[in-house]
Amino acid sequence: IMPRKPFIGGNWKSNGTVESTKTLCAALSSGAAAYGNKVEVVVTPILPQLNLTQKLLRKTAIKVGAQNVSASKEGAFTGEVSAGQLKDARVSWTLIGHSERRTKYGETDAITAEKVEMCQATGISVIFCIGESLEEREAGKTDEVNKRQLTAVFDKIKDWKKIVIAYEPVWAIGTGKVATPDMAQESHAAIRKIVSEAAGEEVANGVRILYGGSVTPDNCKELIAKADIDGFLVGGASLKPTFNDIIVAAVPPPVLKKPKFQKVDGLKPEARGVNTFLKVLKEPSKVEASEELREVLAGDDSGCVILTVRADKADICKVGTTLRVQNAHVAMIKGYMRLTVDKWAVIKAADAEGEVKTVKEDKNISSVQYTLE
Repeated sequence: IMPRKPFIGGNWKSNGTVESTKTLCAALSSGAAAYGNKVEVVVTPILPQLNLTQKLLRKTAIKVGAQNVSASKEGAFTGEVSAGQLKDARVSWTLIGHSERRTKYGETDAITAEKVEMCQATGISVIFCIGESLEEREAGKTDEVNKRQLTAVFDKIKDWKKIVIAYEPVWAIGTGKVATPDMAQESHAAIRKIVSEAAGEEVANGVRILYGGSVTPDNCKELIAKADIDGFLVGGASLKPTFNDIIVAAVPPPVLKKPKFQKVDGLKPEARGVNTFLKVLKEPSKVEASEELREVLAGDDSGCVILTVRADKADICKVGTTLRVQNAHVAMIKGYMRLTVDKWAVIKAADAEGEVKTVKEDKNISSVQYTLE
């Protein structure tokens, strides 16, 4: 499966003046070099400022989209802006189905389907929003609601490359509440399965699914590490210069053509792009409160470390097997180091050249607690 390019959307909602937009765009422009083309970024200002925002961000790779689009073509539809008119204004993206449109303005599943159809016919790319209310979550209807909202548009989509799905649990939008990373991952995996059943595995593996709902610079790193979270649709936090920090957090570690491999005792807290050979000492065990993760004790002649892997990768972690790990990162769990094989990392059985002969079992670097400033 080819890695999906991270995607960050900034929904500015009904906020901003000309002056505040100039200030924000200046901050975004100055921070854009930190991620370049490694992350796809789309911001959606208020309609009167679409052209202004395009001009202010013209020297960056940031794209500008609309927050809404008409279900109708051009004509006697006062207050509406058609997909064709967005295209004429060189606007290439739009939101459809945001919960505020659904709950406050009566936007039904049928209306979202008509809007998607218009955008597909015109070539406008869509961030399609889905998500359940608190009442629906507590009733155990999260997957049912997401499936209903998606099913409404499946037969309208002819070009999946112009579709990004944004899962936003309504109860978490603007409330400060956020689904735990495991809760979000569970919903994202279910959404990918729904897409797979309707449109095929190839489409499901390629479509990007964003998380939205009180995303901040503080919680974004843990969320983006999850296998099926491909980015974020950010509300209030996208109106601040620290929106740059959220975008940078989504940058994948570089894949080295000739990676340098290091020993366990050289691992540092929060290191990224780690390449190493490790011999498995103990069978994988379940991580508390996470169905998708397993922990494996492994090491080399300099020490040992707890390796965190996804459940679907645990089968290769047999005792005595030497693993070749590339592009992993060191996560800090309550001050303790865990070498984490996330969606951007590669893990496989090593060949004879990389085989670890002995392991220094009495030096477990995951047993040392760090205090990070």
